Amino acid sequence: MGGVGKTELALRYAKQHEADYPGGICWLSARETNLAALIVQFAQLQMNLEVPQELGGKQLTLAQQVNWCWQNWQPPEGLALVVLDDVTDLGNYREFLPTANRFRVLITTRLRNLDTNIEEIPLDVLLPEEALQLLTALVGEKRVQREEETAKELCEWLGYLPLGLELVGRYIAKKPPNWTLAKMLERLKAQRLEDEAIDRHQLQQTLSTAQLGVKAAFELSWLDLHPMTQRVAQLLSLFAPNIFAWKSVESATKTLNWTASDAETANQQLYERHLIQWVEDTEDGYKIHPLIREFLKVKLATSEQVDELKRAFAETLIAIAKTIPNSPTQEFIKSVKNAIPHLAEVAQNLIDAVSDENLPWAFVGLSRFYEGQGLYALAQPWLEQCVSVVQLRLGDEHPDVATSFHNLATLYHSQGRYSEAEPLYIQALEIYEHRLGVNHPHTIISRKNLEGLRSVRGHRAKTGKLYLKRFR
Repeated sequence: MGGVGKTELALRYAKQHEADYPGGICWLSARETNLAALIVQFAQLQMNLEVPQELGGKQLTLAQQVNWCWQNWQPPEGLALVVLDDVTDLGNYREFLPTANRFRVLITTRLRNLDTNIEEIPLDVLLPEEALQLLTALVGEKRVQREEETAKELCEWLGYLPLGLELVGRYIAKKPPNWTLAKMLERLKAQRLEDEAIDRHQLQQTLSTAQLGVKAAFELSWLDLHPMTQRVAQLLSLFAPNIFAWKSVESATKTLNWTASDAETANQQLYERHLIQWVEDTEDGYKIHPLIREFLKVKLATSEQVDELKRAFAETLIAIAKTIPNSPTQEFIKSVKNAIPHLAEVAQNLIDAVSDENLPWAFVGLSRFYEGQGLYALAQPWLEQCVSVVQLRLGDEHPDVATSFHNLATLYHSQGRYSEAEPLYIQALEIYEHRLGVNHPHTIISRKNLEGLRSVRGHRAKTGKLYLKRFR
């Protein structure tokens, strides 16, 4: 991916092994440039060669001129290293590559599986301890020791990306000793990719290979994407920073009336450019680097389809919530586990994209997931939030408000918190009787649950049957 350190690694290799290439080292920036012209220019400027325009009375093509350069390379003997930095399409360069055994070609690229004949060295972000070491080398050991936990959190926020760590480290290093890592982290969280610490505008000429800020580095990959793939990428930014199933992406694209081939092509392009990562030991699980997710959020905010994308995403997760039964099995819990963080994202940040009809479902689905595992403390906040959200949007007398009261009361009831459950049962029953009538099934069950609770509390001499029926 952009910013992972491909150019830096190639440069370190070239410097460290300079003696292994007595034939010289040729470094060419391959992105969106005329590679043939660069090779000819290199031969002219670095080796003082007069590259012929014609031979034997015949005009030479650019490819023939390049071939002449390889044949007349100076010095004439010894291994030579040719570095092509940031290749975007090998097909455009293939005819210009040297074929003689004396040449070694080192390519950096953002693409996976560039060619089956090329030996690949895939680069990932740093391990947490490596990221901390890099940050320490940049800002100084004293600063990190003084705020070690914050330093670790800063590395995590940057997703252990070498470029992000280097830019932030260099920025902090210029600050006075009393300028804290906590302040840097707070600023990054507030300003995200717009913060000057990781923005290209603050870059100065240094010995580092970093020439772009984080946002600008990602922009290069973004520009390579098909417009429809860009839309799918914007949709991906709505997922929580957790593993997500690609089938959920496909479901959302269907809601948007996009074709199956659109989603398939997007998957291929995003994966090929390291903008998504497949998670091993999963069938179709993927994840997104946190800074790429931030970048895609910026792109989403500028999209004319932002509201449609949010609705499609919310609808997809609500559909999953509706499948969660009152008493899910362990097997079912396992099957929906990875969807839960994204359902929580809907409940917390995208509830405005949910229709009135489906409004309670995000909260109900989350509560059922946790209650099914006996995790009542984790279920409770979702049911409490459900009451406030539904009441605020639909009004005090809506049946869904009654249902929200009833479900929360049932949770309290099952925990033995009778004094908290009873007024909620009463409120639910009053709304049901008023809006649905005294003989509606919801009204009858709500009344029986209230009677059962009062029996337990001793309000009646005769113990009633305890129903504890949930709605939705």
